[in-house]
Amino acid sequence: MRRVRDRRQAGMTLIEILVAMSLMAILSVLGYRAFSALLMTRERLVEVSRQWVGLARAFRRVEGDIGRLAPQVAPVAGAAPVLRLTPDGGGRLDLLVFSVRYPDGVEWIRYRGGADGVRWSAAAPADIDKQAGWRLLDPGASVRWRLLLSDGRWVESWPPLLASAAVPRVLEMTARLPGEAPIRRLWNLP
Repeated sequence: MRRVRDRRQAGMTLIEILVAMSLMAILSVLGYRAFSALLMTRERLVEVSRQWVGLARAFRRVEGDIGRLAPQVAPVAGAAPVLRLTPDGGGRLDLLVFSVRYPDGVEWIRYRGGADGVRWSAAAPADIDKQAGWRLLDPGASVRWRLLLSDGRWVESWPPLLASAAVPRVLEMTARLPGEAPIRRLWNLP
């Protein structure tokens, strides 16, 4: 009888080994699922963070370009406007800004929204329509522009077709990132 008892204490039975292996398998599967979910959450967080950083860069770019904008005056027939706003295909904003890159001292800056995101381009006044530009915001992002005039009206197109004494005082940019609520930013115009 003593021999039987010593044999049990000396090792493990097959059933004990199978139970231990089953527990290890279950814990491994649970651990893998948790780790996989953690990695997917991290990837999503990195992507959302990248989009928000891109939006902050776009806001900073607009702010810098507005700082170089020539002073706005009431539209005069035949005179080139320093700001053009067209609501075509996602919105387009053109700014005539001071520049040291071109001999005449000015360049056009263009922001254009569309299916491929929001693009920015800069060129001499004669070449602005030839520039494809650089992507500011990824596809799926959209932008809308509006101007607050000195008479208190909001407009989505500038300059007006008919002469007006009102001048733009505030530029509004409303951006929407994929899956996010719209974000609105305002800038005072010179």
